[in-house]
Amino acid sequence: MASKERLYEVWMLYYTKRDPDYLKLWLEIFISSYERCLDVDFEKPPSRLEEVPPVLTLLPDNILQVVRHQLLQCVQKASDGLEPEQQNLALLLLKFLIIICRNLSNVEEIGTCSYINHIINMTTLYIQQLKSKTKEKEMVDQSQAEEFVRHALAFCESLYDPYRNWRHRSCGEQLGTVERSRQKYKAAPLTVEFVPFFYQCFQESEHLKESLKCCLLHLFGAVVAGDQRNALLAISPATMEVLMRVLADCSMGSCPSDEGEDWDSEAPDRKALLTLGCLREVVQRLLASSSDQRQVEIASVLENYFKVLNSDPAAVVAALQQQQQAKGRVQTLGRHWESRFVALQVNMLDTIRDMFLCSDRPVLQAIFLNSNCFEHLTRLLQNSKLVNARCTAADKDQKDITNNRLLTAERDTQVFQGRLDSLAVATIKALTTVMHKSPAAKEVFKERIGYNHLYEVLISLGQPSRHLLKELMNMAVEGEHTSVGLLGISNVEPLLLLVQWLPELDLSELQLFTADWLRRLSCLNRQTRATCVNATMVMRALAALESHQRLHRACAESLLGLLGSLGSQSLSARELLGLLRLLRPPESSQAHPYVGPALRALLAMVRKQGLESAMQYFDLSPSMAGIAVPTVQRWPGSAFSFLAWLSLDQDQLGPPSKDKRKQLYSFFTPGGTGFEAFISSAGVLVVAVCTKKEYVTVMLPDNCFCDSLWHSIGVVHVPGKRPFGQSLVYIYVDGQQKLSAPLKYPNMTEPFTSCCIGSAGHRTTTPPPSQIPDPPFSSPTTPTTAPRWAASCRRRPGGDCSGESLSL
Repeated sequence: MASKERLYEVWMLYYTKRDPDYLKLWLEIFISSYERCLDVDFEKPPSRLEEVPPVLTLLPDNILQVVRHQLLQCVQKASDGLEPEQQNLALLLLKFLIIICRNLSNVEEIGTCSYINHIINMTTLYIQQLKSKTKEKEMVDQSQAEEFVRHALAFCESLYDPYRNWRHRSCGEQLGTVERSRQKYKAAPLTVEFVPFFYQCFQESEHLKESLKCCLLHLFGAVVAGDQRNALLAISPATMEVLMRVLADCSMGSCPSDEGEDWDSEAPDRKALLTLGCLREVVQRLLASSSDQRQVEIASVLENYFKVLNSDPAAVVAALQQQQQAKGRVQTLGRHWESRFVALQVNMLDTIRDMFLCSDRPVLQAIFLNSNCFEHLTRLLQNSKLVNARCTAADKDQKDITNNRLLTAERDTQVFQGRLDSLAVATIKALTTVMHKSPAAKEVFKERIGYNHLYEVLISLGQPSRHLLKELMNMAVEGEHTSVGLLGISNVEPLLLLVQWLPELDLSELQLFTADWLRRLSCLNRQTRATCVNATMVMRALAALESHQRLHRACAESLLGLLGSLGSQSLSARELLGLLRLLRPPESSQAHPYVGPALRALLAMVRKQGLESAMQYFDLSPSMAGIAVPTVQRWPGSAFSFLAWLSLDQDQLGPPSKDKRKQLYSFFTPGGTGFEAFISSAGVLVVAVCTKKEYVTVMLPDNCFCDSLWHSIGVVHVPGKRPFGQSLVYIYVDGQQKLSAPLKYPNMTEPFTSCCIGSAGHRTTTPPPSQIPDPPFSSPTTPTTAPRWAASCRRRPGGDCSGESLSL
């Protein structure tokens, strides 16, 4: 590294003699000292600088004025054409500005000067020169002009995205709120020249190098990702028009450029991937802003986005085939080009999922629903069927090709079928993302599309892959299907679709795989079984078993095992009759092939032993579910007792929450006095009494009820005998007294107007968890969900106990 003395010496020579050669020498020495700061390759991941350039106060006093003056002279002469020496000076000045901006404390001051406008003017002239295709251009070396443009775009990135947020996102790194909050220095204010410059660069740009177009898209992404204020200025109708036009050109199959792009490549264009990244940032920035700050609404962006996603490129394919006919590649062009188009659609669907990596997900879900996203995604699958049929017909029309080319065409067909399957998988992922944790979105999908229509569309695409079947299972649990124990079943409809699809699967391997996982997912625990029973999965399974000739024997036996497990939860008379019908022999002399497995399923339904199961119960899993008890005008007797059977499953929502607990019962008077009990977030029973003066509790420290077993719980409050008797509470678990402790007894003369078992939509007088002391022992690590209550009511087969009485 050159010494500071040498830099000072050269600068003093320039200052005294005003010789431009000394300025160039000073710039060359300075730039060579900080060569690593010249990171102009947008595709390169950001790296940490070993040595930060100096702040402006450590540079010569009038250096900024000198740079501005020299740049202004270059701009004035650029329209007439710069001499090589002047071009070299302009490039040196640009490199100097990039380097000093790598010290982020200099960005604000540099951004407020007029350098950026001078550089944008020169860059516009150079890009117009690079876009023209004339004989003079072919004879002139354009490398210096192209180098200046690349450095100018890198300088803009240094101003508007000083922390390289865009490059981090492009490399797959997700910057969270904490990382962004640590970014001390702000980006420079966006110049008003940027939007016209960006728009003009893409006008009549068919002769502009693809690499330069990618650099321009990188710069736009950097502006949007660098700062919220600049993003809202950059996101305008003009820039959105550019992005959508670039994406449409890529989707409509523009011819490969002369930069080495291969016709046979099935990867989407690099410009398309960068455009999708920009649109992802655009949607997230618009979502984080208020409506009065936006120049463009998210709905309009999505409207154009879905229009490109569902575009039909048949006419372009025909034109490309005519263009390439002389090269003897007609038989493979359509298939390869269609594969590129499908690959782009898959990336567009993946971008939709990336858009939802935001903090205000419900709002974005509502915007997608209002944009008819379900209709667009379903139409995409229908159009892919037409694309496949068109390309298959094109292959069949070529009967006179050689054997080698015929084998190539068949191989291309198989590869393209795999592409279509990946498109179906990506579509299912996008549907899952839009409906994730949103009951309203799921209802909208059922009303507008319906899973029967989705099944018809999927089955029309041909035989599915294992990956597609897995994705439907992931859709059911809204996550990885292997984690159903933690996630539970959030959307049972895809599982019903899979049951219906089983007889249509040609490969026995896929039948066995699907049936095995259906049984695992549906019969994992009581909660998943109840969900599947309420969704009438038993009838779907019986319908599939009617086509047992098309099912592998192991698959049919797995379905019968599924019936046995679900039937042990609940079975209606209609479902039982359907199961018995399966035992009828096809001929009088032969037994039904599945008599044995069906009888074992029936035995599994009636076998009830231990504390793991109950014949009837109330499912109080929803947070506000409960049983409302009528008002008790006058309490009979002189004591209070509560008795119920209770079962708690392990929580499926993640780590324990201090504010998470489940109400067992609450009986309160209008004055706020009364009794209640609840299960704490650690699974501990808490019994409480509320008087007019205080709220007192008693805990049962030695029992945790989150074991999915049924437990008998009894709570008895006994008032003290006058004049000196003490009120007591007794707690019984599974018929044994577990606790006897003194506990105040409230006044029982008022009527009990708020009486409920569970939550039942009522608010109680329970203090917040922060005011209730934790149990004096180590809490279990697994929290609990809502309780289930055993009932002595009689239930009709297949029905539920809602609306029937509960005996306590």
